[in-house]
Amino acid sequence: MTTTASRTEELRRRGAIEHTAHGARELIAGSLGEDPYERIEQLREAGRRKARAEGVAYQLDHERKIVLARIASEIAQARASEKLSEAKLDRMARADARYERHIRGTAEAVQEREEANSEYWGLRSLEEWDARAVAHLNALSRLEGNG
Repeated sequence: MTTTASRTEELRRRGAIEHTAHGARELIAGSLGEDPYERIEQLREAGRRKARAEGVAYQLDHERKIVLARIASEIAQARASEKLSEAKLDRMARADARYERHIRGTAEAVQEREEANSEYWGLRSLEEWDARAVAHLNALSRLEGNG
């Protein structure tokens, strides 16, 4: 049985290429036409955008009932002399332009959240594929060194 050191020496003697992290980065950059560190920064920025979009969508969604209650309260105070049922107050509040704006803002925030998620997971998938490609190239290189 050969030891790791003697196997490494044997591979070097046969002309196998020694792999380093720097070499792998250069190989990826050459193969993909971009620096892997730039893509990692893009992934980080997409993650920050995703987090911001998640926060805004979450907040707007949970504020919906608060906005509706405030509008209904204002209507009830403005029309205190009238007998308004809860159902009628709710319908009037939902018909208010402020509530409509809030719902549109929520829809835009949800759209932004989904776009940010798509961007983030798209970049993340590229990173996964690149990692697999490097592992495959390393395996092929090892096979060539054994031949």
